[in-house]
Amino acid sequence: MTEERKNSLFRQKLELLILTHSEDVLTRAKAAISTHFITFRSVNYEEIQKGQLGDLLKAQLILLAQEGAESLSAFESRVNEVLRLFPRSRVVTVMGPKENLEGAQNPRVSPLSSFEFFSTLKFEYICLYRCRSQYYQIQSSDLFSMTTITFPTFIRLPLNQRYLAVVHSNTVLSDERYQRMAGAEGLFIKAKDSDKYFQYICNYFDMSGTGLKKRARGLFLNLYYYSCYLNEGLLFDFSSKSDTHCAGVYVKIQNLAEEIFQVMRSEESLWDVFREALNDDFSMFWRAPWIAIYATLIAVKSGQGDPMTTLLSGLLMDVGLYDLEEDVTRQYFLSKEKKIEDKMQKSFEKHPLLSLNRCLIKKVPIDEKVKSVLVCTHERADEKGFPNQVPAAHLPVEAQLLMFAEKIDKEVLTTMKETGVGFRFLKEKLWEAEKASLQSFSPEFLNAIAEALI
Repeated sequence: MTEERKNSLFRQKLELLILTHSEDVLTRAKAAISTHFITFRSVNYEEIQKGQLGDLLKAQLILLAQEGAESLSAFESRVNEVLRLFPRSRVVTVMGPKENLEGAQNPRVSPLSSFEFFSTLKFEYICLYRCRSQYYQIQSSDLFSMTTITFPTFIRLPLNQRYLAVVHSNTVLSDERYQRMAGAEGLFIKAKDSDKYFQYICNYFDMSGTGLKKRARGLFLNLYYYSCYLNEGLLFDFSSKSDTHCAGVYVKIQNLAEEIFQVMRSEESLWDVFREALNDDFSMFWRAPWIAIYATLIAVKSGQGDPMTTLLSGLLMDVGLYDLEEDVTRQYFLSKEKKIEDKMQKSFEKHPLLSLNRCLIKKVPIDEKVKSVLVCTHERADEKGFPNQVPAAHLPVEAQLLMFAEKIDKEVLTTMKETGVGFRFLKEKLWEAEKASLQSFSPEFLNAIAEALI
């Protein structure tokens, strides 16, 4: 989202409610608030116990911190009380230096260790995810009058940015209501309904032309949702999600992948469909779905590598980035150049192994091929990559596909954004630059994927 667009949005809805006395926590939270224009209120915990909550009840996210002398059991009680008072809100807790919240696990609670909150970008990740990425935009032409809509559909009010339901779940969309919706600036669905939305697209659109592109976009939104859902169990030290949760979501992604491959095997060019599928504030904090989908599209079109290994590895390759120091992660995701400074390079080079470790600790059922790819996504054909300077002959082709896709995504966010060049032209110029340097990729690899970039 551009700076101009951010400044044009006035959010009256309450995004973040802060309930803490800690000046350190407030200072850290306000840094994120200022960066992303998050609407917030800071209230003493004692005030909410008086029962006059009013608009505070609409807070999307609540921040609680374990106070200096507060015992873990007392903090757990306070968290449970907040969950009771705010039944529709999500909660982020900041634990004491040597504490965790294992005794009060709840799917609505995201516990952060003291290190995670103060030293990494994980708090901003949660804020943007919970406050700005719970709805996906669709087109009015995706729906048909006199059909049963199995998911609620919303418009976003221009003044306060709240979402207002215009079609409720499992209702028939009348022709009159459809005509009114067609004039709306945009329609939205809840992220968790992306699967229902995709099934609706499958029921009412065929596998050719416009219908195929709508399926491709629906599949990407579904993949994006499940990738973020998997992250809830992967990224955080004290996640309330179980190991079986991570394994179950991983299997869902594998099943979804087969439908993605089927769409990719068509003659339609889907590059721009995937690139334009989603654009919200949070998407800058999680680029793995785009990198994974670009690499998988190249794999399917070129016959190079295994598409399943490529897709799964792409979705997991960056989870370790959020274990790095905040400045490093911010530089990678949010800097204008998307380039890591030399002084940060040593830290940045840790993330492939950290990504693998996160998957192993959380017992994600990755196979040996995915493990090998995860630690090679930044290895190069000239054997000057990281973390292990793997010999070129031993580089998994899937890792090379992902490295090339990561370069494509970087160009989309920098060169394309600044110059407005076409996507096909951008891919071709990147291929030519890599062919001229022959540092990251071998000529054999580049020749093998050339036609797949068209």
